[in-house]
Amino acid sequence: MNLEKFRYSFNKYGFTGFFNTLFGKIGIKYRLQNHISRIINYYSKEIEKISKNKIMYGNYKGTKMLINKSWNSYDLPSKYLGTYELEVQNLIIQSKKKNKKKYFINLGCGEGYHAICLMKKKVFQRFIGFEASDVAQSFLKKNLSINKMGQKAIIFKNANSNFLNNKVFEKYKLKDSFFLIDIEGAEFQILNPINIKKLRKSKLIIEIHDFYKNPKNLIRNLKKFFRLKTISTENRNIDEFKILEHMHDNEKWLLMSEGRPKKMEWIFCEPK
Repeated sequence: MNLEKFRYSFNKYGFTGFFNTLFGKIGIKYRLQNHISRIINYYSKEIEKISKNKIMYGNYKGTKMLINKSWNSYDLPSKYLGTYELEVQNLIIQSKKKNKKKYFINLGCGEGYHAICLMKKKVFQRFIGFEASDVAQSFLKKNLSINKMGQKAIIFKNANSNFLNNKVFEKYKLKDSFFLIDIEGAEFQILNPINIKKLRKSKLIIEIHDFYKNPKNLIRNLKKFFRLKTISTENRNIDEFKILEHMHDNEKWLLMSEGRPKKMEWIFCEPK
C-alpha cells in the first residue's frame, strides 16, 4: 500500500482526506466532503434558491436555466452568476457582431447553457446540439421547453468523425455556422484533416483537453485554414455581485471556480 498517498491526503485535507483515500483503496465509492466542497455546496443551494433558476448577471442575464449537477456541481454558482466561461461568452458575441453567422452548432452542449442563452438573446437564429449524456439531454430538453425554444433546436445524441455527413447540414450550411466544441478530448478524433477542411468557412471555438493528448497536430492542421487565437480563464470582479456582499472574500472566490482539473484553454478559429 502506498503510504505517501495517505500522507499527502492527510496533509492537504486532514482526516477527511485520509479516510477518502482509505475508502478508495478498499473499493468504497462514498466520499466525505472536504471543507471547500461543503462551502461551495452550501452557497450553491443558496444561490440556486435566490436566483429562482435565472442567470442573474452578465451577457446571459434573465435566461431561465436548470443546471445539470451530475457532471460537476462546482460550476453551479458561476452559471447562475453569469461568469461561467465568460471569455467564451464574450468571444462569441463579439465575433457575431463582426461577421454574422445564422446557426449555432454546439458539440457537447450539456444542459444548453451557452446555446439557449445565445438564442434567448437573439445572437443566433437556430441551434443544433450534440450531447452524449442522457442526463444532460434531459436537462437540455427541459430548458428548451422552459424557454419556448423547442422549435428552434435540433438535438442529436453524440458526434463522431462522420457527423458532418448528417443531412441537417444540407439545410443549415456550414459557412453560415458557428461551432462551439467541448467534447472532453474527442476533439482530437472528430477534428481530423478531412473535417477541418469541410469546416474551413465556419467559425470554431474548441475547448482543448491537452491532458488527454498533445494538441500539436490538431493546431497544425487548423492553421492551414484558420487564423487562431488562444483564450483562457481570466480575472473575475467579485465586488460586482450584490448577493455575495454578506460573504467572506475567500468564499466569494470559491464561487468563481468552475471546478476544473487545471487551467483550460480554448482555440478560436477564424477562417482565413
